[in-house]
Amino acid sequence: MEENLKWLWYAFSLAWVIHVLYLVSLGRREKKLREELEALKAMVQGK
Repeated sequence: MEENLKWLWYAFSLAWVIHVLYLVSLGRREKKLREELEALKAMVQGK
C-alpha cells in the first residue's frame, strides 16, 4: 500500500510541475506578444 502512495505522490508532483511549466510558457508568450503589439502600434503611429 505504501509503495502505491509513493507512486501516487510522484505522479501528483509531476502533474504540478507540468502545470507550472505550462503557466510559465504562457507568461513568456504573453510578454512576447505584448512587445510585438507595442512595436506594431509604434510602427503604425510612425506612418
